[in-house]
Amino acid sequence: MKLNHSVRTAARNDGIPAPGRWTAAAPGERSRWLQSSEYTPANVSRILEAANEGDIAELAVAAREIQERNWEVILAMQVRKSALTGLDWGVEPGDGRPASKDAAQAFEAALKASGSEPGLASFHELADHLMDAVIAPLSAAEIIWGAGGDLAGFRPVGAWHFTFRNSETPLLVTDDDRAGVPLPPAKFIVHTHGSAGDPARAGLIRTLIWLHVFQNYPVKDLVSFVERYGMPFVVAKVDRSAWENERGVMRNLIRSFGPNGGGVFTKSTELELLQASNSGGEVYFKLLEYTSKAITKVILGQLASSSESGGLSGGDAQSRVRGDLLEADARAIESTIRTQLAVPWTKFNFGDAAAAPVLKFRNSAQEDRAVFAGIVETLHRAGLDADPAELSARFGLSLTRAETDPAPEVRP
Repeated sequence: MKLNHSVRTAARNDGIPAPGRWTAAAPGERSRWLQSSEYTPANVSRILEAANEGDIAELAVAAREIQERNWEVILAMQVRKSALTGLDWGVEPGDGRPASKDAAQAFEAALKASGSEPGLASFHELADHLMDAVIAPLSAAEIIWGAGGDLAGFRPVGAWHFTFRNSETPLLVTDDDRAGVPLPPAKFIVHTHGSAGDPARAGLIRTLIWLHVFQNYPVKDLVSFVERYGMPFVVAKVDRSAWENERGVMRNLIRSFGPNGGGVFTKSTELELLQASNSGGEVYFKLLEYTSKAITKVILGQLASSSESGGLSGGDAQSRVRGDLLEADARAIESTIRTQLAVPWTKFNFGDAAAAPVLKFRNSAQEDRAVFAGIVETLHRAGLDADPAELSARFGLSLTRAETDPAPEVRP
């Protein structure tokens, strides 16, 4: 990772970051950081010991690789990411001042317009990337500012570029400083998941990497089992004279059967193929099923099928992720965006005249709006009116109470 020292946060007197990228990929970066490795119990123990000391590079690479190599993790993470990124969202004012309302509208427009330049990620892509912190120790992206404090877009930065070895806050590892450099203010978004204690121990990777190891062993053994017991074994028994004269011909003949195993023996040779008690390979399938369910439960909080998760519909991503996990993901992303993006954006564009806007994901999939509207109508007919502010939050609309004409006076 190289740094563009011409782009500095404090380069301007008004405090607005200079436009452009602060980081750039170094030559050979893929071969340095993204090399695949075999995860054995010994390797996993070594990687976790290094992470315990703050060196999260290999653990972060492992988090990326199991999301590419483990089909159960791939599916579960796609569901959990889609559950969040598929929600409607909006921006609300930070307080009741008119300038705060203007800031909220402008910030929402800036988020929707971000990523329009080639090579820059949009806000939707940023939210998807930040969700990688569910597994990885962290997920980070550089904020690419435009001229005058405009928001141009984002550039994801791999978690393996950061270290906690000498700090409780992430330091960026560069070619010039392998110990890591502090991140400039208002230039990066760093999101962590479940990092109440040591941030180097955040994410689900410490559990999932072991499940990935346990799942790989039965897969390899199952393939060997199929190769040994799933194909016919051709045996040719010949007399002594044929053994001396035609042994090579018979061997080539057996090989012509393709991948099937086989052998040539004399009639006096006794060969016995010993079958394991697990003659059908059930033990491998049971272990694969166990690890698959464990991975799904760890990531989604439940099994993602209607037959195994207590009547879930399974018809959309939101219904396949446990409700409290989806709510926690939304609140965590909202908090990160507000503190690390909305606050500096507001300072650059509105100064102290407005409060930082608040990003809100609207989890409408957890309730049936039509049913809720019917309940509100029934209560209204019974003389009970709901609070307009609560209804606005439920429906994602700005609602006000309509003024009704007074009932006509009835005279005798």
